[in-house]
Amino acid sequence: MLTRKTMKGYYVLVPTPSTKAGEFDEETFRANIRTLCGLGVDGIVTTGTLGEFHTIRWKDHQRLMTALVDEAKRGVATVVGCSAINTEEAIMKTKFAQEAGVDAAMNAVPFYQNVTKAEAIKYWKDVARACTEIGLVIYNNPVTTKTLIDASMLKELAKIPNMCGSKEIVGYTPLADFTHWMNIVNATDLAPFCCDPILPAAFLYGARGVTSENFALKPKLFMEVYKACLEKDWTRAKKLHYEQLEFTNFVYQAFGIGKYTWFCVLKAALDNVGVIKGGYPRDPFLPVPENVQKKARDLVMKKYGHKWN
Repeated sequence: MLTRKTMKGYYVLVPTPSTKAGEFDEETFRANIRTLCGLGVDGIVTTGTLGEFHTIRWKDHQRLMTALVDEAKRGVATVVGCSAINTEEAIMKTKFAQEAGVDAAMNAVPFYQNVTKAEAIKYWKDVARACTEIGLVIYNNPVTTKTLIDASMLKELAKIPNMCGSKEIVGYTPLADFTHWMNIVNATDLAPFCCDPILPAAFLYGARGVTSENFALKPKLFMEVYKACLEKDWTRAKKLHYEQLEFTNFVYQAFGIGKYTWFCVLKAALDNVGVIKGGYPRDPFLPVPENVQKKARDLVMKKYGHKWN
């Protein structure tokens, strides 16, 4: 069970690979987990946006959780997204994760209809009351939920014994800017996790860890940025971080960001230039066309050769 004291380090967000026919590709998922564990990550996070929690069938979600626990190495934290549009469904998913031996559930507050601050806090308390033997991680994603979990709310949520921390998407949206990060990082003893775009700045201001969806595109470089931050070598961290952002932006542009849904772009990039496989997205989302993928791979090859990993 993950706790706010043990939640720290480098956590990688993973895709849910599907076949062209829309079936969960469990074999590829398991291979992805083994690969990432071999690269020294501290945690693996599934079924967020990249993991397509919003389209995965419940029976496949159950298989995914079981496979994750089976394949994760000892010492690698397992975190499963169990978000839903109502409390009952979120509890059902979180209970299964608890029974499967997952370390923590990462949930956004119910979405579609905006919830108030009071409703968001009640939601988390209800989930925690029903699921006491699994860590809980707040997926603070105001783009999806239209609700920002701010410092005042985190102070209330920190009273929940099995609440571990939060995944913050500061750097991806003005709805959660860096002022929000500075307001929350010392507000409680919960573990705040940042994303790739603000890694050095977030660690300078007290981040406990990072969640990265792009790690598998270039693992060595991404890990070097993180280690430089841990060592407080800010000059090196900034230099490597710039290289990381330059590489990531080039890959996303090559694979058609802006023309295709972002996680479909990343899944295609992983299939072509990553160390794990993204697989096909599930309906209604469309894969990046194969001719675009081939051209993009050639562009990355021309600029970075075989050394991108």
